[in-house]
Amino acid sequence: MDVWLLENDRYQVVVAATGGELSGLRDKLTGRQWLWQPQVDVWNNSATQLFPVVGALVHEGIRVDGQFLSLPAHGFLRRQPFSCIEKGVNHLLLEARATPETLSAWPWCWRVQLQLTLHSDGLSVSQHVFNDDHRPFWYSIGWHPGFAVPVVSKPGWHVEFGEKEVRGPYPTRNRTLVTEGQMQTTTSFPLTEASFRAGAVYFGGSQQRQIRICSPEGKTIIALETTEHDWFALWGVPGVDLLCIEPLAGTTDAPDFEGDIEKKRGIRRLNSGQSQVYAVRLRFTVDACAGD
Repeated sequence: MDVWLLENDRYQVVVAATGGELSGLRDKLTGRQWLWQPQVDVWNNSATQLFPVVGALVHEGIRVDGQFLSLPAHGFLRRQPFSCIEKGVNHLLLEARATPETLSAWPWCWRVQLQLTLHSDGLSVSQHVFNDDHRPFWYSIGWHPGFAVPVVSKPGWHVEFGEKEVRGPYPTRNRTLVTEGQMQTTTSFPLTEASFRAGAVYFGGSQQRQIRICSPEGKTIIALETTEHDWFALWGVPGVDLLCIEPLAGTTDAPDFEGDIEKKRGIRRLNSGQSQVYAVRLRFTVDACAGD
């Protein structure tokens, strides 16, 4: 099967087998399509999964135990086929695992399960990483959904992180990120036409957060609740009504990163036979209309 469909009284979700990518999240009551629909000249995805690395690699790969492994930016999971383990009317469990192709590039037996559950006010998304190898491995993981919200055509949108400050904002330059020696913190971030001219903007200390995307009137339109994600990124294309909201366990490389994976910022270690869950909960304003 190329796609799966989930549906409840309020929402309809379409999930592609390739990459386990959400390609549609439609509000049946208002007709609003929340997810960005791919455009080749803007961003040709909707909601990609990132594994076993997040962001760009300054050396176009990583070094593990002295061996250089060539990897693409954001890793290879977004191009892997997912199979269905379990499906209900409003929930879906998919799985991708190591293949001869991935083993030739990243020589560990991995497995990632994606669980999606629809609720009356939104969606839960859970990524579950398994180490099926006899050796530990290092990894990062994240989710990169894009939302069709009028952040450009209707100025004044902003992001609220709650009362407790997050670290940042840390803007990227040429897809690299410098955080060392920078002590700034914030509880909010304005979304302006200039916000992403240089690229994505990162925030640290984002575990166990409710992150709110607010309209110019101050109304919460999208709320995202994180769990184990210690980083969070925002990204968009200047002049385009697109906002990517990215819960991450890991970041893009520092410009002076030497390439050894155990020194990569945000990297996680998973022992043989162990697993780790990264879950987010998305909530949408019940009466949000297409004009927000």
